[in-house]
Amino acid sequence: MDLKNINKLKATYEAWMFIGIILIVISFFGFTANPIFMIGFIGGALISAVGTAKFKKLSVEFKMIHVKKILEEEISGIFYDPKKGFDKEVVYDSKILRKEDRYYSEDYISGEIKGKKFESADVKLQDVRSNGKSTTVVTVFQGRFFIIDFEKKFESDVYIMPNRSFGFNWFSSMVRIDLESIAFNQLYDVYSESQHSAFYLMKHVFVEKLIEFKNVAKTVKFAFQDQKAYVALDTRVDTFDLKMFRQIDTSFFEDIKKEIKLLEELIELIP
Repeated sequence: MDLKNINKLKATYEAWMFIGIILIVISFFGFTANPIFMIGFIGGALISAVGTAKFKKLSVEFKMIHVKKILEEEISGIFYDPKKGFDKEVVYDSKILRKEDRYYSEDYISGEIKGKKFESADVKLQDVRSNGKSTTVVTVFQGRFFIIDFEKKFESDVYIMPNRSFGFNWFSSMVRIDLESIAFNQLYDVYSESQHSAFYLMKHVFVEKLIEFKNVAKTVKFAFQDQKAYVALDTRVDTFDLKMFRQIDTSFFEDIKKEIKLLEELIELIP
């Protein structure tokens, strides 16, 4: 299916969802005056649900055709599966994301960039909070998770976390290391059992790039374990999904290329 037809179907399903929501709102307020409005409420819910389901199906089809094509052009030996993600144990074992009540992962990619093998996927973590009267679902993390294999063992594990990252008790046995950059120290805490290992990684250009990352994601977290680097970018977006009421144009695909460029820069900066 070409982009023109995808945009047409996308607009149709968005209209269904919009109409369904309007019917639900009108029927909700009208129900107090006349129970007949319950029909409109149910009808609106059905229209909105069908529109949402078709929109999600279209999004998967779009990714399988168009997103996959872009990735294949940009990455060597690419494997992409929009329905697959990381097992939660893989993500939690990195120690940079806490276990939450709900875990989701999709849009799995593996391949090779700059001679380094990597994997990445969208990850979404939600905390379910209840006070006995109501339940609230809070999104704690939503973004891209990367694993890069450097094929050489790091001397000691190193973790780079946002300042005041609470609930990560496994860092208590490590040394918190301050760098010469005041701007960096105001954003991140560095933990390791070896100062030498931390300073070896934290070259000036790497430190400067991490400071720039504040413009890319809400939070950025790193772990260097054995021979692998783990990166969690909390962007609060589904990377490759169709966006509601946003036209699919060249800017959409430029965003994908920006992510690939970001990964290339990371690999080049890590010694």
